[in-house]
Amino acid sequence: MNDEGSKAVRNLIAIFIATLFLYITGYGGCTAVRQRGGPWVVIQGKDPSGQPWMRIAQHRILGDREVTLVFPGEMAPARFTNDPFQRVFNSPNTNALPYGPIPFVDVTFFPGTVALDAFGHLIEMVPRTLFLDGHEIPWVPGTNIVVSRDGKLPPEKRPLRKPAP
Repeated sequence: MNDEGSKAVRNLIAIFIATLFLYITGYGGCTAVRQRGGPWVVIQGKDPSGQPWMRIAQHRILGDREVTLVFPGEMAPARFTNDPFQRVFNSPNTNALPYGPIPFVDVTFFPGTVALDAFGHLIEMVPRTLFLDGHEIPWVPGTNIVVSRDGKLPPEKRPLRKPAP
């Protein structure tokens, strides 16, 4: 191979290595920024009488404490065991939880936005505030919220869900 050909190959390899380095560094930096806030953690369980409860945790917003929602008058599904069920929202997984469907998840940048439908109540977790059936409730660590059965949003005020394909 002549001198110009080997120089061109070396330049091509150098460009490839530099591009690979920039890609890996850029991807790692974007991932670190995306995950910096930490995910939402939702724990669903029931007390010995079968009354369901839900705990919401997010370390940057609530520290090491949680916000607890209690659903008096509701019964946990029969298939629900006595062990609490935990879901960490670190991916756009919209599989239903034991207490109902998950109509919306956007965790592009943690903690993101998660909307849950539990026993007909719309629970929206956004970093700024908690929305419960359309009402804002400020994030206060250690709060216990009793969710009334008659506070459910009527069907016409609920967000429209796209039908499954």
